[in-house]
Amino acid sequence: MPSPVPVKPDLSDTDVLLLQQVARGALHGATSRATGIEEPKVGAAVLALLTKVDATSRSHASALGAAWGLVTDVHVMNPTGKPLPAQHVEILAGLVAGEDAATIAQRLRLTVNTVKTYIQMILRALGVRSREQASAAAVLADLVPLRALGAGWPDVRLSEFRQSAEAR
Repeated sequence: MPSPVPVKPDLSDTDVLLLQQVARGALHGATSRATGIEEPKVGAAVLALLTKVDATSRSHASALGAAWGLVTDVHVMNPTGKPLPAQHVEILAGLVAGEDAATIAQRLRLTVNTVKTYIQMILRALGVRSREQASAAAVLADLVPLRALGAGWPDVRLSEFRQSAEAR
């Protein structure tokens, strides 16, 4: 039986669309067109969404959306087909958790510039443009365990969690 996960908040259809746009790394104009939120108000709407989903950052919200099944279409493209090095996976887990480059650097005992360089390498390897896309993709592609999302999440990958939920 899978471990219970933090409860998915009750989000409006507009909130779900907004979360999907954040996970896609969409700019404010595209987000406005997709959600109907006036472009100057998109930033405030995103901040309100972060509070609703109890996320520490846009990348954390994107990963939570993927784990809850609200974000399903972030495309992962790894042209080399090679797995990410372990240190890159640790950095990716930090992005999923909502950590900034300085926090990741401190935790891994690296310089901030090294972490920023590795983040750019990770984005290229995944074929994404933003940290938000990378975070959602990391959850959807089973690159990091769900525990990276924070307290209450099980130490399994999303596919394992879904399989155990289906078996119930």
